[in-house]
Amino acid sequence: MNKRDYLVKTFSRTKRKDYENYILTAIWHKLDNMDIKPVSQQYVKRQNGTHALMDLYFPQLHIGIEVDEAYHQDNQKEDKLRMDDIISAVNEESISDFQCFRIDATKSLEKINDRINETVSAIIDKSSKTILKWKTYEEELNQLRQQEYLTIYDDISFMDIKDIANTVFGKNAKRYQRSYFRVKDKTWLWCPKLSITENGGTRSVAGGWLNLLAEDWSYIDESHQDGGIVKERSENYMGEVESGRERAVFAKYKDNLGFNRYRFVGIFRISGISPDNESFIRYLRANDKVKIVS
Repeated sequence: MNKRDYLVKTFSRTKRKDYENYILTAIWHKLDNMDIKPVSQQYVKRQNGTHALMDLYFPQLHIGIEVDEAYHQDNQKEDKLRMDDIISAVNEESISDFQCFRIDATKSLEKINDRINETVSAIIDKSSKTILKWKTYEEELNQLRQQEYLTIYDDISFMDIKDIANTVFGKNAKRYQRSYFRVKDKTWLWCPKLSITENGGTRSVAGGWLNLLAEDWSYIDESHQDGGIVKERSENYMGEVESGRERAVFAKYKDNLGFNRYRFVGIFRISGISPDNESFIRYLRANDKVKIVS
């Protein structure tokens, strides 16, 4: 997607929220800098474990903007949190210079504009001290190849499974149709589609497989809608335990523009039957980083 289309899609998400649209587009046009990349509707995981919604976020600068249209807005946003939002969330704990500017849309126009100008000045000041480049997807992958490790805190996601295999594990594939396969020694790449919770129940979106990721990414519970498969798994899981196999997990989700992406959520190892539900097998996160194969 080129820069023009990205910007149109990003700011079109605010078109039904009059005050938010006015404030965010005013900030963007006053910045007048096409090297700054804006992200709309970005969740941030706070240090206390809760999630806050940034109406606009600048990942290069670690600056977020919240537009408060009503006193109860935060509660409404927390209630609407989806698993896609949890996976794509920025982790405040891993960003030492994170800043959030709040703009109260219930104030007078003069006060709103004053706050807009204050926010713009702060963004310009920080951007003047930062080397800015709006990287293409390929440039992001090339930069990742230069790193020693990929961690769960890195702000990068992948468009395709082949990009994960080629960039992180040194493969040279044109396409992968499977979401689970061995990439080296005892490491298997696993790209699960996460199940949807509706009306207190769990619905599969992956051919009957049920994959539940903990909100803090500490474990994954896996099962199947077919009772026969569940029985077979419960009888044979010790084989995987004894093998020492580990799974490099890249969870599939939809980003803020609705496109499918994959994000690294950790290295997981099987631990046994889930203590929460005996029809599930539990995988515990063993590492928050994976070594990049050059």
